[in-house]
Amino acid sequence: MGVDFQGLNLPVQFKDYILRSVSLDDIEKAYLMRKKVAAESDTILSEPDEITMEGMTNWIKNWLSMDNRLFLVAEYAHDIVGQLWVWFLDNKKKTAHVAELGMEIILEHRGKGLGSKFTELAIDWAKNNGAIRIEAETLEKNIPMRKILEKYGFQLEGKKSCYLKNPYTYENVVIYGKILNEQRCMEQNFQR
Repeated sequence: MGVDFQGLNLPVQFKDYILRSVSLDDIEKAYLMRKKVAAESDTILSEPDEITMEGMTNWIKNWLSMDNRLFLVAEYAHDIVGQLWVWFLDNKKKTAHVAELGMEIILEHRGKGLGSKFTELAIDWAKNNGAIRIEAETLEKNIPMRKILEKYGFQLEGKKSCYLKNPYTYENVVIYGKILNEQRCMEQNFQR
């Protein structure tokens, strides 16, 4: 039986994975997972040498100390093979209703439904925590991530050209958004 964590019943058993909140005990495994993803994929923002144990330690401690943030890990055979982050953009009143999601999954665990399950959990968590809108950015060439976002009703809203520099090319980033509470959004739009 799971425990309610900010509107989610965690941990979640999904196929051979356990999806749960990150803990301080996960720092080393999360660090190794991020290094692996950065080494095998050019679709994330960090180079492998930019990911440090100290940086991962500070990142996890920071996330655990803040409200309105979700940091889940996917555990498989006692290793961390994926991570999901969902956060509210900031505490400014005008944008406090906007959540953003990001995820990373080790190559050998992609295509097994983990990205879809993470996206479902991100949407549920955002709704349960008062988000009206959720958004995500990914490289234009990251077709698997784009398909997951589109599967869950995210709309392509724009593009940032030449945003990410890989060794020999500049890559475009696409921006996706989804309205989580259409009725509330529409009601607010017409109350002027």
